[in-house]
Amino acid sequence: MTPPVTPRRIAFLLPHFRTGGAERVVLHWIEALDPARWQPVLLLGRLDGDLLEHVPPYVTVAAIGGGRALRRPLRIARSLAAHRIDVAYSATSAMNLALLAAPTRVPRITSEHTPPDAFRRESKWPWLRRAATRLLTRRAAAVAVPTAAIGSVVRGAPVALVRNPVLRTAPPPLGDKPLHGTHLVAAGRLVPAKGFDTLIDAAALLAARGQPFTLAIHGDGPLRTTLQAQIDDLRLGDRVTLAGHAAHLAPLLAGADLMVSSSRREGFGNALIEAMALGTPVLAARAGGPETFIDEAANGFLVPPDDAPALADTIAALLANPARRLSVRAAARDTAARYTVAASVAEFTALLDGVLAATPGAAPRGQHRLNAKVTAPAP
Repeated sequence: MTPPVTPRRIAFLLPHFRTGGAERVVLHWIEALDPARWQPVLLLGRLDGDLLEHVPPYVTVAAIGGGRALRRPLRIARSLAAHRIDVAYSATSAMNLALLAAPTRVPRITSEHTPPDAFRRESKWPWLRRAATRLLTRRAAAVAVPTAAIGSVVRGAPVALVRNPVLRTAPPPLGDKPLHGTHLVAAGRLVPAKGFDTLIDAAALLAARGQPFTLAIHGDGPLRTTLQAQIDDLRLGDRVTLAGHAAHLAPLLAGADLMVSSSRREGFGNALIEAMALGTPVLAARAGGPETFIDEAANGFLVPPDDAPALADTIAALLANPARRLSVRAAARDTAARYTVAASVAEFTALLDGVLAATPGAAPRGQHRLNAKVTAPAP
């Protein structure tokens, strides 16, 4: 008789649990992991975030603690020991470094959601962060990435391609879209990487041409006051709205005639996949991630990043040509169908199994060690 398998305890480390791409990925995973095999533990720098209310009640949530960043690795090691963690996953670049610096033998999986060099260029002391990353990445059992493009520039550890878990179910059948609608929607944290200042400049160019449109930007963040001042200075208050955080984004995406992503840096673009699944055409800047799943004029549209005139020109052309804009909907839905929670969880659990099998003494309790490998994504 095969002995029962004790669930392995997996820690997910983040600074907080406010709405964001990495946070939603972790939430989808902990909701969908098989509780007979895995017991998630959510370790946060601080117990903060609107997504906390969605964490299943059987998931342990604990604070790593604040204070000086140099002490965080030791606090992480103590947390991993206190919660008897079998394998740990970190979901942000800063937490990656803290986890890898922690004095622990727990196998560690880090993640990169954007090209590492692009992120480091925007961070404080980029040379120091680059050196620390190169030194510490060799301690990772694996680095999880959502796209092969990001994986191709990761060095120092095995790379595992794990698609983002965006859709809980397969996309619904396509409904009708208005032929001559002019409502634009954008979504994301109000931070420099999202390029909403470029989008607002593009909106000003459209308004100057007399182009009919409205634009709602959903999300919140530190640039809210700055972006609102830009809207006011450009006299766009009757056209452009900072709509704040949306608890339910899907109906807002479904009601739009075009979704626009103006990011300067975007590792993937979960909201774009959501829009594509709902039949809303998408226009995205080539910011790293979107061009890995958007084929120009086949399932969506692409523009150069940080280029307000090009963005305005493309928006105007798509609004003026409804047939071209709507022609991508079926292919976009097919693309979105690849990014379900079930498909992502299957890849993530295969990664966990591979890491535990390759870690001496870490085979699942009650089972023989698995002959699994962590492999790099295909080019």
